[in-house]
Order: sequence, then structure tokens, then C-alpha cells
Amino acid sequence: MDRRTRENLVYVGEELMTQLGKPFLFFCLIIMVGGGIVWAFQKVDAYLTPSYAQEEEQKEIITEAHITISKIGLSAPIAFVDSTDPDDFLEPLKKGVAHYPSALPGQKGASIMLGHSAPPGWLGNLYDGVFSDLKDLAEGDLVVVSTGTKSYAYKVSSKLFLDRGQDIPEELTRSNTPRLLLLSCWPPGINNKRIMILAEAI
Repeated sequence: MDRRTRENLVYVGEELMTQLGKPFLFFCLIIMVGGGIVWAFQKVDAYLTPSYAQEEEQKEIITEAHITISKIGLSAPIAFVDSTDPDDFLEPLKKGVAHYPSALPGQKGASIMLGHSAPPGWLGNLYDGVFSDLKDLAEGDLVVVSTGTKSYAYKVSSKLFLDRGQDIPEELTRSNTPRLLLLSCWPPGINNKRIMILAEAI
């Protein structure tokens, strides 16, 4: 700011003081102090209140995982399918186990996973019979689902058989704790019924 501008500002200020008096100066001080306080609170609030984008970043997104059941020698990758269209599961099921849109591993609620079964001696794809031996699981057997950063352990609690087309009982899909539901055709390789293993997080 040059000298002439400063002198003009001082002159204007003196004129305003002469015409309006001290109340005007007091009013200006209140505005300046009040504005500073509001600015300070806004800055503090910005640090204390996380933005929506920050909250989104904290949500876990799982893109790949692995399931292991030592009791039946099962070890397979899990593909997460963002669809309920049966056609969208054809390719993922060729590559392992498919996660049906539901709770993610470790989250509250039921995590539903689908896998093919095949009759003894089947010579097809490696994962055509990934869930063929679910029938051999019993209460207390361990199921482990691993993601890139965490592992979640579940213990088998029960084994159920559903009719073809029958919905999973609603009381099994609603849970306040993490739960795992493994489903496949029954008997192996035949699409008559469904076998379902229920496992609870430990």
C-alpha cells in the first residue's frame, strides 16, 4: 500500500469518527472481534468433525478372499459378486467360491457363500466339486475366511437341507453377530435340494 493510499484511508477514518463519533468505532471493533471468533470456531470444527468423504474411506471394501476348511481339505479363493442374477455367478463359480450379496466376512449378519458340488470321480473343472464334502462337516468344525489383511474364524453350528427354490429362513440371515452360510446342491452334482452349513464367528 503506497503513502497516498494510507493518507486517504486515515483521512476517511478521521472524517467518519468526527461525524459518527465513538459509537461507530465501538461497533467496528465488535464486528472485527466477532468475526474473528466465528472464524476460529469454524477452524476448530473442521478438525473435530470428519467429512463424509473421510467416513467413506474408513469403510472396509473386500475385493478378494480365501476360504479354508481343514476338516474336508477345502482351500479356495472367494469371488465377490455384486449381483443376484444367476448368470453372473457362472464364471465366478468356475474359479472357486462365490460370495452372494450379503454381509462381508467379519461383519454383523450372515455372509452367504455358494459353491459347486460334484459326484465322486468327477473329472471336470478344479472347483466343480469345491463344496462336495460339506456333508462331512459337524458341529464344532472350523471354517476360516482370510482377506488381504484379516482372518475370520467360524465354528460350524448346524447343517440344514432346503428344497430347491426354497428361501433361506429369515431368522438365519438376520444376526447381531458375524455368521457364515455355505450352500451347495444336494446330493452332489444333482440339483434336487440344497445343503447349507451354518457357522458362527468365534
